[in-house]
Amino acid sequence: MLHPQLTLALGIAQSSSFESYYPGVANANAVVTLRAYCANELDEKQLFLWGDTACGKTHLLSAACQDFAKRGFQVGYLTGDLASLDGALSDMENADLFCVDDVHLLESQAQERLFHCINRCRESGTKMLFSASTPIDELGFSLADLVTRLSWGPVFQLQVLADNELPQALALQLQLRGLEISDDVLEYIMRRYPRNMQALTQLVDQLDQASLTEQRRITIPLVRELPDLTV
Repeated sequence: MLHPQLTLALGIAQSSSFESYYPGVANANAVVTLRAYCANELDEKQLFLWGDTACGKTHLLSAACQDFAKRGFQVGYLTGDLASLDGALSDMENADLFCVDDVHLLESQAQERLFHCINRCRESGTKMLFSASTPIDELGFSLADLVTRLSWGPVFQLQVLADNELPQALALQLQLRGLEISDDVLEYIMRRYPRNMQALTQLVDQLDQASLTEQRRITIPLVRELPDLTV
C-alpha cells in the first residue's frame, strides 16, 4: 500500500506544468532533459536540480508530478522537512515517480532513511527527482553515502531569468489564462514591479482576478488600481 504522502502531488497547482514554465536561455537544456526523462526517453534513474529562489525548481518538480499523474502513474512528492518525519519515506519505492523538493531542508536524523529510500527506489525502478538551493557537495550532509547517491544522475543548475526574458515569461503566464497584454503595458509593469518571477506570478493572479471581476482588458489604468504586492 502506498504511503498517504503520495496524494500530495495531486494538490499541486495545475498551472505548474511544463507548458507554463518559461526556461529562458540558461535553463533550456535542463527542461529538455527533464521532459525527456519524464517521457522515459533517457536511461537515467534520477535527476537533481539546484539553484536560487525563484529559478523554478518547485515549478519543474510539480510539472513532472502533474505529467505523471495525468497519465495515471503513482506519484510521491515531499519537501525536505516533510521527508524528515518518521515514516514519511515508507513505500515510496512503490511509486512511479518520487520527488524530494528542497532537499537541503532534510534534518540530520533523516539522512540515513533517505539513503535507504533511494536504494529501494533504484531497485524497484522508481524514477526520482531532487531539488535544492545549493550544489550537492554543499548541502552539509554528514552521511557521505547519501551525498554519493544524490550525485548518481544528471545535475543541473537552474538560473533566474534575465531581465530581458521576464516580459516573455509574464506574457506566457497571462496567455495560458486566456489574457492578452500589450507591449506598452508590459513595459510599464517591468518599470514598476520587482524583476523576479515570484512577484510577477502574484501579479498575474491579481490581473486575472481583476480582469474577471471587472470584465476589463489589461491596461495601464487597471494595473495602477491593483494593490501592492506582498513580496
